[in-house]
Amino acid sequence: MRSRSPKLDHFKSEGDSNISPHRAAWSAEHLDAQARHWLEEDAKYFLHQSLSTPCLNVLKGCNAASIEDVQGRQLLDFHGNNVHQVGFSHPRVVEAIIAQMRELCFCTRRYTNVAAITL
Repeated sequence: MRSRSPKLDHFKSEGDSNISPHRAAWSAEHLDAQARHWLEEDAKYFLHQSLSTPCLNVLKGCNAASIEDVQGRQLLDFHGNNVHQVGFSHPRVVEAIIAQMRELCFCTRRYTNVAAITL
């Protein structure tokens, strides 16, 4: 039986943290210098969830069910953050967002608005 590293035990209580040697090997094999640079910058400035796995890669664009990384690789996204029912960049969703942003892009606290209620 393998012994756990005492430094990593607190990460194993819950969450989906993956900071294993396998993860490091995958990153070294699959990410180029540009992607590693942007991931390091992201880790420096973005406040991540305490038990969340570090970002896998850097996206350049998304459309329908596919994502494209900064190395130009197209991947099918199976993650499932509710965008998959309509796809990334769905024209009707994009137009609805633009229309709402033009009309009322922010609603201050203590008020509501019809668009928020009817959603």
